[in-house]
Amino acid sequence: MGHVEELVYAETDDGFLHAGVVIHPPDRAPAANAIVWVHGAGANFYLRPYILLARELAAHGVTSILGNNRGHDFGFFVGFEGHRPVYAGQGWEYFEHAPRDIRAWTDFAERQGFGQVVLLGHSLGATKALYAQAQHGDERVRGLVLASAPARLQKQSTLPAVLMRAQRMVRAGRGQDLLPWASLPGGGTLSAYTYLNRAQAHLDCFGLDRGEPLVRHITCPMLAFYGTNEEFMGTAHDLEYMQRNATNAPSVALRMVDGADHTYTGHEREVAGMIAQWIKLLPEPSAEGSG
Repeated sequence: MGHVEELVYAETDDGFLHAGVVIHPPDRAPAANAIVWVHGAGANFYLRPYILLARELAAHGVTSILGNNRGHDFGFFVGFEGHRPVYAGQGWEYFEHAPRDIRAWTDFAERQGFGQVVLLGHSLGATKALYAQAQHGDERVRGLVLASAPARLQKQSTLPAVLMRAQRMVRAGRGQDLLPWASLPGGGTLSAYTYLNRAQAHLDCFGLDRGEPLVRHITCPMLAFYGTNEEFMGTAHDLEYMQRNATNAPSVALRMVDGADHTYTGHEREVAGMIAQWIKLLPEPSAEGSG
């Protein structure tokens, strides 16, 4: 069928300009299905696995809107506040900005003629998408896809020794400084403030550690899946836990992609087909939400 790719921009309500790409079938009509993507930590809209998957989705008649959020790449220079340089990116993002970034791309989708969209978050982007939808309940979102959500992120975000170090750094006015390399599971690092910010945001969205998981506030259909070769992110057991706690979602579909890694390398066609088929089964957009 082929596809068309267009570079685009979306601006948040606080003046942050994000770049992105729209990948759609050549004959896209306003009534076609569209996905607003939320990329993972340190990723970006042009990450090759995302582009490959979006191209496969276009073959199913689905438009993908892939846009950066403030957590793209490890770090980038934003500007100055007075004489102080300001950075963003994975190492310096504030989690509470995620809903603003997502809303900017959903607004963009609406301007393109999509009254309702599917919101798809990958990796930490799945947590951001869930957080935004649970907090704000955007009625334009007709379905939520959690692709390889970091189900146990909260446990990793509150390591006592690292938490204490981050608190000391923030108290000393060094919140923008990076924690020592290899402080985090997997060998990475974050700024002290970002580490604290994630811990304070209660990113355990699925109820592994606290009594009122955010997933309980989702009121649209959900699809959640993992590859079988990414146990460090989640397993079939974690999917069942999500489903149990998503008590207000009208439906929750669970999938495991056999042999797939965290970015579904070599399984793009299979994953795209799975997502497209799930979208086809969603209730039709209401007249009020169809723009």
